[in-house]
Amino acid sequence: MYEQVMIEPSISLETIARLYKLISEIPFFENAKISVIEVLPGGLTNSNYKVTINDVTYAVRLAGAGTMEYLNRPAEKHNAQVMADLGISALIIYYDETTGNQVCKYIDDSKTLHIKDFKEEHYLSMAAHVFRNYHESKKVFISEFNPLKEIDTYISLLAEKNFEFYEGAETMRKKIEDIREVFSTNPPSLAPCHNDPLCENWLDDKKNFYLIDWEYGGMNDPLFDLGALAIESELTDEQERFFLTEYFGGELTEKQLGSLIINKFLCDALWAYWAVLQIAMGKSREEYWPYGLNRFNRAYALVHNGSLDRALESNK
Repeated sequence: MYEQVMIEPSISLETIARLYKLISEIPFFENAKISVIEVLPGGLTNSNYKVTINDVTYAVRLAGAGTMEYLNRPAEKHNAQVMADLGISALIIYYDETTGNQVCKYIDDSKTLHIKDFKEEHYLSMAAHVFRNYHESKKVFISEFNPLKEIDTYISLLAEKNFEFYEGAETMRKKIEDIREVFSTNPPSLAPCHNDPLCENWLDDKKNFYLIDWEYGGMNDPLFDLGALAIESELTDEQERFFLTEYFGGELTEKQLGSLIINKFLCDALWAYWAVLQIAMGKSREEYWPYGLNRFNRAYALVHNGSLDRALESNK
């Protein structure tokens, strides 16, 4: 008997074949029948799909080409499972640590958040409490995400590929070294961190508030998570203060405010280098060059207006 499969028209035949092959090779899905394949929005590194199998929905990730060069997939498998056990991330059905391909239970009836949602104190407060929940969980990730080391890796890969960076790179490198010097004498405490908490990585199903996609997860300064979300959700200074107050639960110190600025700088610098690396690895210059340039310019602004230097002084 013929059974129709509904597939979003934008999905290529090659991708459909990859999805079918992946599902067919997973023992959990033995004798499974796919009925719907849809594109999940977001994701610069990988491609993601909502696949309905035997009337149950799953989120399927096909890892991006070349990601094994700079991502620790075995560590992601461990770290994502830790967060799933805490109820913070989605249930993992399958993970291939040799490719990064992954299948998770799709969180049904959930809302994917966007920038405008984090303008509401309600969501800022919930995010602050989710961060604090896993930062203080005493769990240990098997990988470290050190932004300074990650930047070094990206710079080395760009040098190997003899690839250009944005004008003003020397100033950026100088400030990165200034941060390294401050951290060498006064290192921040480490905790399990997501390190890439885009607005679209947050899901609300009215029962739980989830943070998904842990491929950059690792032990890091917790303020990096907060700085990243502050950037991604385009918070005003007032909103940042509310967010930090919800996280720390009391009066803010100059060191805490300074740590946020340092980590905002590191976050934008990191993803600026990452964006140019994507181009060096063959991805679209039209997409990644302006994305990275926006990141670079925002980090540079913290240098230009003196905010970064003041923040470094408060953390010495």
